Amino acid sequence: MQNKTESKEIGFGSKTSQQRKRLINNDGSFNVHRTGQSMWNSTSIYHALITMKWLKFYTCITAYFILVNLVFTFFYCLAGIEGLRGVEGATTMDKFLEAFFFSTQTISTVGFGRLSPGSHLVSTIAALESLLGLLGFAVVTGLIYGRFSRPKARILFSEKALIAPFKNGTAFQFRIANRMRNSQMSDIEARVTVAKFEMENGVPIRRFRPLELEIKKIIFFPMAWTVNHPINENSPLYGMTQEDIKKSEAEFMILLNGFDDTFSQNVTARFSYTSDELIAGAKFVSIFGENKDGEITQDLSKISDYEVVK
Repeated sequence: MQNKTESKEIGFGSKTSQQRKRLINNDGSFNVHRTGQSMWNSTSIYHALITMKWLKFYTCITAYFILVNLVFTFFYCLAGIEGLRGVEGATTMDKFLEAFFFSTQTISTVGFGRLSPGSHLVSTIAALESLLGLLGFAVVTGLIYGRFSRPKARILFSEKALIAPFKNGTAFQFRIANRMRNSQMSDIEARVTVAKFEMENGVPIRRFRPLELEIKKIIFFPMAWTVNHPINENSPLYGMTQEDIKKSEAEFMILLNGFDDTFSQNVTARFSYTSDELIAGAKFVSIFGENKDGEITQDLSKISDYEVVK
């Protein structure tokens, strides 16, 4: 058994010993900000486009498409609208719009045919735009494929962690489930570490204590899993009340590893609960049932539901 006085280095180092904010955000990102590098050296455009929300991604692609076409429209106007055959617009705005839509047809290689280059300069601009369009759509196609194929563990965590009755004592526990219907996971391993402030020589120091779990690993993951850390004499939480845990500003950091059949590779998920997200004297309600065919059902909308235990 892990001795409760042992502290394990998990990668945050000693510099976080005085940090009061949570270390892992609920989206799994680390609450550590890197500075001292230029924006271009510290930012990966590919990573940003792969990981951003779908709405933001399509907004960026649309904005890029409009911006590039506006730039080429400016070039066509600069070269002279008379260099485009078939322009019928009478006003400056009509001519500008015709040049803009000619640009969209050229960059996408659609080419409806009414408008066509009428000079060598305009033909050169159109050729460069066609090349940019071919390269651009190839990159966007790769990004969309990368977003769909990027392995990610879609684990549903309970909103709260509990200090619940467990066997002849109590346990720290939280509940997880695989939120994907058409994706199966196996060999799921959970590791939990509590970061809490402890008094050393009259100074509060944040220490990292690994929590021994009742079950560290499960082979199959078709059902919700309640992860339990029995609070016994070997537990870093032994003898602590909920008020003590809150005063220590405890944060329970969770790392899950498992094999996803869809991607045929291992995936990970990170999460954390702060002491404000911990409920003492409660237990999770059952989410399991049975349908008319005798099959087991689980209502994931109730994964965070709990009831107070007197």
